[in-house]
Amino acid sequence: MAKSKSKISLSSLTKSNIWALDENELYQLLMEGKHEVGYSENEAHYMNIIRPVFDLQHLNRDDAKKVAALESQHYQIFHSPNDGDNNAIAIRKRPIKRITDLTLENIRHLSALEVLDLIRNNMDTGWNGLPLHIQDIIESMFFVDNTTMPEKMMHRKGGIIDKRKEDGYDVLELLRGTWVEAIFLKPKPKYEKMHFESSGSMSLDLGDDDEQDDDDDDDTDLPDDDRDEDIDDMDDEEPDEGYGHYVDETTLDELVGAEDSDD
Repeated sequence: MAKSKSKISLSSLTKSNIWALDENELYQLLMEGKHEVGYSENEAHYMNIIRPVFDLQHLNRDDAKKVAALESQHYQIFHSPNDGDNNAIAIRKRPIKRITDLTLENIRHLSALEVLDLIRNNMDTGWNGLPLHIQDIIESMFFVDNTTMPEKMMHRKGGIIDKRKEDGYDVLELLRGTWVEAIFLKPKPKYEKMHFESSGSMSLDLGDDDEQDDDDDDDTDLPDDDRDEDIDDMDDEEPDEGYGHYVDETTLDELVGAEDSDD
């Protein structure tokens, strides 16, 4: 999972940058935050941000049975100031295990390979089997290309997989009988934003994790200049019965000439 480059404080914590923290970093944040003015008044607000991402439990560290049970559940145990009978805090970050765990906040902190692994583990549904809102979440941060074709054509030298990898895409391949579905993901660039201050000066903003760029939807179309030739005609080749689509997203223009090349 990608890490945030800027220092996060408790007062700057948001539903997006919370995903950039691990258990130790959150613990340090909480310990530092307890000394901030206004912590008590804002504690409920902080917990509303933290608890959807981290599980927290207060405990007495002298209770060896309780400590062992929490550690077996992948909690990390930290010392905390005495609070009644408690002198420790257990913290566990909730993993993103399923494709349906994706949100507009946490997708910003995942790599293309991590997202492809979630798709792989989604009951072999492929790209078109994902709920539309999940596709929208993924496309908010990644360029997506998806195609299905015979395995031999998919893996031919200089074919679509080689071209996409050269363009910086990661690929997931799913078998569809004797055909292969390929899902390609590539992170979208973070654009620099210019802000004009009231004094007339200009400042540079490299992008905030919590701001959803309005221009994201304009970037989802892939460039057409790499859609070269790969195969003359695929009409005689049909996917195995039971597989619904044959070429999705990628046009056949990219495939013209493969049979001639194979000859």
